[in-house]
Amino acid sequence: MRRILRVLLGFALALLAVGGFLWVVGPRQVLDELAGVEPVTYAAGFLAVVAAFYCWSEALRRLLASVGHGVDGPRYRAAFMSGEFLKQIVPMGHSGGPVFVSYAVSRETDAPYEAALAAATVVELVNIAASMGLAGVGLGVILLTSDGPITPLFAALLVGFAVAVVALGGAALLVYSRRALVERLVLRAAGAGRATVGRLSARARTALAAERVAATFGTYYAAFDRALADRAEVRRAAVFSLAGWALFLAPMYTSFRAIGEPVSYALVLFVVPVLSLVNVVPLPGGLGGFEVALAAVVVALVGLDLPAATAGVFLYRLSNYWFVVLLGGLAAGWVSTRLADVPSPLAPATDPDGAPVDSATDRE
Repeated sequence: MRRILRVLLGFALALLAVGGFLWVVGPRQVLDELAGVEPVTYAAGFLAVVAAFYCWSEALRRLLASVGHGVDGPRYRAAFMSGEFLKQIVPMGHSGGPVFVSYAVSRETDAPYEAALAAATVVELVNIAASMGLAGVGLGVILLTSDGPITPLFAALLVGFAVAVVALGGAALLVYSRRALVERLVLRAAGAGRATVGRLSARARTALAAERVAATFGTYYAAFDRALADRAEVRRAAVFSLAGWALFLAPMYTSFRAIGEPVSYALVLFVVPVLSLVNVVPLPGGLGGFEVALAAVVVALVGLDLPAATAGVFLYRLSNYWFVVLLGGLAAGWVSTRLADVPSPLAPATDPDGAPVDSATDRE
């Protein structure tokens, strides 16, 4: 219940921020821009989003198969989307994306939670590399084709891109090569959880027991190593991840083209992954902050007026965020995923009595 209340509060604050931004820009001017939307061009962005999530779910499916857990079919795809739904609606949900997806997939397939979490982590690392790679390609095209001076805002984006590459690369290296350190950090975090939340919840105290967390840690890394060992499947997952990102970014291009204010796809490739760092703010999907930042960048780098930039950004977020929430919510309603049941990343999923949650096959 507390988690649900946090989600509702997060959405309320996010919508307030978006509404405040719209009020500052001028709702009438934005509506005037939206009145001329070309529907076929705009609809292409929605199709691209569906294709993007198919690619990402296929990357995870292939890695799960490489560790001995074959999953497929409509129920798996729905489970994947329900995990994405949780990731989108929970404040700072992007930081725990693999947890949500692996929880949902393990609930609906025969893949154990730890194996699903390990495969989802590999996919997340590949996705990060793919997004930064595409951002680098976009940056290269911009630098090669632009003859104007580097503005302060563009310089700030360059710094943000460099910081993101170093920080995310360092985190990936830490997870892969400094496992003893990661285990100590995880056990300390679990100890802090037992000392705080554990005093209020017997379920949390049991789930965060040191020996249980340590056992989960070992199982997780064993599956993680098996997923990485199949280099051919990792390469295929990287191809699907790249395709997914290229498709997922397309709605920004189609949204601005639909209102007659096209932006270059190279700019989309560079700007959106860098600004996605705004998703670390404690609001669902970075709502509010992302819209303001993206509109400001479009005004500064493309030269559009603020109402046109805001209209394009709102159309983009409708197809790129709210459409994902809708699809994921429908998927979560079809399968058994519930927000209140999502586990901590420090311990395996448990039922209300504290016992580990079985996979779909184990429950049959």
